[in-house]
Amino acid sequence: MKVKIANGLVIDPKNKRHDKLDILFEDNEVLRIAKKINDDADIIMDASNMIVSPGFVDVHPNFCDPGVTSREDLKSGSMSAVKGGFTHVVLGTDNKPSPSQCNVLEYINRYCDIMPVNIYTAAALTEDRLGVELADIKFLANHGAYVFSDGLRPIDNKDLLKKAMVMCKSVNVPIALLSLDLKGIKYRGINAGKVATELSIKSAELQANEAKDLQTNLDLAIATGAKVEFMYLSTKESFDLFSKYKSVNDNIVASVQVLNFMLNEDSLLKKGTLSKIIPPLRTEADRKACIKAIADNVIDIISSNHVPCTEEDKSYKLKDANAGSIGLETFLGAIGAKLVDNKKITWDSIIEKISLNPARFYGIDEDGAGSIDVGNPVNLTIFDPEEKWSLNEEEIVSKSKNSPLIGVPLKAKVRWTICEGKLVYKQKEKVENDAE
Repeated sequence: MKVKIANGLVIDPKNKRHDKLDILFEDNEVLRIAKKINDDADIIMDASNMIVSPGFVDVHPNFCDPGVTSREDLKSGSMSAVKGGFTHVVLGTDNKPSPSQCNVLEYINRYCDIMPVNIYTAAALTEDRLGVELADIKFLANHGAYVFSDGLRPIDNKDLLKKAMVMCKSVNVPIALLSLDLKGIKYRGINAGKVATELSIKSAELQANEAKDLQTNLDLAIATGAKVEFMYLSTKESFDLFSKYKSVNDNIVASVQVLNFMLNEDSLLKKGTLSKIIPPLRTEADRKACIKAIADNVIDIISSNHVPCTEEDKSYKLKDANAGSIGLETFLGAIGAKLVDNKKITWDSIIEKISLNPARFYGIDEDGAGSIDVGNPVNLTIFDPEEKWSLNEEEIVSKSKNSPLIGVPLKAKVRWTICEGKLVYKQKEKVENDAE
């Protein structure tokens, strides 16, 4: 069956495309890309006033499966991902049981092929993510691990981390690393600033502790030559520091999560535990520095940091509640509202950071992720860059509803997601009620 996507603005940074083009595909192969395609097609999708981009690629979303499927599972996480425009996800490792054993990877791989999104497995860097001894890196790499990471847990033992970097380089698999010096920190997910002071919360996350650990971890990455994603930088000091290292090493990239440029620490007063995330929401100055780092290409990857939590997880006092927010379904709308709408960052640059760059870094561009090429698989996201909307809790397809962005104005919405040549998501048509 031939399908033609007509009249869309095709943005494909890899091939330097930014033009109104038609795309013709059949089954799971792109046949033609041209100004005007007159070939017969069984289905014509009118993408007028839409952007057609390579499918989005998310890194480290947590689907909580196996282990805590009351929060999310592979099916619900996948449905949430395709609604957000994602065609590929490299899973996070913040699971129980931790993916430091082969049976966990085998379980996930068993079900990946029947999901509507391409799923790539990740493995824990240390046993049970405890930072005490290394997982069997070579064995897990041979069984399909695309990345090694202890997720949202920093690694304090630097001798162990150096050994891990050497080992991962030897098997040519990247590391995703969160930087944070835990000394003096009791309550994670809360910035040690004016809001913590107002709420009488001591021993929260000091901003300086992120950059301090980042410095050490960057030096180790340079020394070992390891391929490392420095996950979720959140402070101005960290952005400034990383910019100095990036120019001298091609093996390192930095990512940020959406909420760190969308909100600041004041959100804890408005949204309570829903705004408790790791890394925490920082100061307004840090939020603006995050946007600048994205605009200046200091940041290579933008991630959802999708961490589902149940209502009970968020029902405790702020300092005791679980940290985390879902983020797949609001991903594009937050980017449109806070990054593109201020006219400082173009959609071309954004698509590079949410599709091409993560695909290249994790080596899944070889599977057709991150670009639109004739002869390649069909992975496309088609979205309206101008649609204004807000998230309603009843519309969330994730099992969890823990988002501080419910009711917040967003801009840009996914209309269709096509994964491996299949329409896996279509935005529901708006229904206008007739006046009685």
